Amino acid sequence: MEDMALAEQVRAFNRFYTETIGALDDRHEGLAVTLIQSRMLHKIATSDRPQVGQIAQALRLDVPYASRVLGVLEDRQLIRRKLSDTDRRQRIVELTAAGRRLLAKIEKRSNERALHLTARLSDAAVTDLLGAMGTIRHLLTIEEQT
Repeated sequence: MEDMALAEQVRAFNRFYTETIGALDDRHEGLAVTLIQSRMLHKIATSDRPQVGQIAQALRLDVPYASRVLGVLEDRQLIRRKLSDTDRRQRIVELTAAGRRLLAKIEKRSNERALHLTARLSDAAVTDLLGAMGTIRHLLTIEEQT
């Protein structure tokens, strides 16, 4: 396949998918939070004492941008940054109670949206969809590792 045609097909799929799941909405899952802020809250919640650099690396962001987004979350009192007990040069990021509550709402709405997207599909179509998702993840992960 010609490179430009391949690129356009991949980009068309990306546009379709991001529009379908609402990834470009200013208010992710109808809440006053962007997708990147939501992803950061999730990464903080699922990591063991994450540092800013680790969060940035995990989300493939540059550290200054990640720090700015974390600053917004901190201003909204959804996270706190504190000095590491073991290395005073490092700052550990953790969710506040308000951050945990917001993340719980985001997770609930994300689950509801996923179920809504698949509700009209037959069991066989859901199996096909999950298989296709697995194939995409597998193929793109293989390409990343080479």
